[in-house]
Amino acid sequence: MYYLGPEGSFSNEVANMVNGNKIPLRSISEIFSRVYTDNNAIGVVPIENSIEGPVHETLDNLYKYDEIYVNSYIEKEIKLVLAVNTNVKRIEEIKRLYSHNHAIQEARETLQKLKIENIIPVESTSAAALYASKDNYGAAICSEYAASVYGLKILLNNIQDNLNITRFVTISKSLTTSGERTMIFFNVPHKPGALYRALEKFYKYNINLTMIYSRPLKVIPWQYYFYLEFEGELRNSKTINLLEELNAVVTNIKIKGSYSRLQYQASNFLG
Repeated sequence: MYYLGPEGSFSNEVANMVNGNKIPLRSISEIFSRVYTDNNAIGVVPIENSIEGPVHETLDNLYKYDEIYVNSYIEKEIKLVLAVNTNVKRIEEIKRLYSHNHAIQEARETLQKLKIENIIPVESTSAAALYASKDNYGAAICSEYAASVYGLKILLNNIQDNLNITRFVTISKSLTTSGERTMIFFNVPHKPGALYRALEKFYKYNINLTMIYSRPLKVIPWQYYFYLEFEGELRNSKTINLLEELNAVVTNIKIKGSYSRLQYQASNFLG
């Protein structure tokens, strides 16, 4: 099980709910690369946050790797803390604050009130905790778990601005055809009404969209791909008919699988 590390990240906590050895990696893109080269590998990656929206690096890699599929999802409430190196006694002594960019945005109002200005984006919240542990005047926005792992002192709890939930997905090279919802990607011809003709199919079959989002293609300026999630599973005859008709009006359709929420017990969490 590959996850976004180092140890102590929210991805680490989610990965601990899945059986198997846990291997931290430095980026979401590296997780996809490892899963792609290992037929038996599983990865866990964040895909959407209730405050900041979709995770672009995850979407771009799902679009890039045709043979990597989504198998389940996990929702985790994100509670952020302001944790400091043990040499720091009060907030005014903080000279550098480390965190992942999403966490920085999720605590934006709190940071403005605290007037902390030297904020350094890093690859994950657990990496932020690691950096702060090595910086005598450092602090991190991270989880309580990460603060504990890296020996930081928590000055403030629950500094997220609003209810903050991140949805994670498990990925592998195995396509699943059953589940609560299905994920697809596609492009549309660059002409009037192209997207309308695609969305019309969902109305025709009375299939509810739970997400639609566009991202720019990396290779063609001002061209986009669309990421959709909808209720229903691939093995359902209505879904099969929908995809057959959709394939006639879109280009480069990519089916990423059907999936449901991963069932777990809260006691399985570490930290």
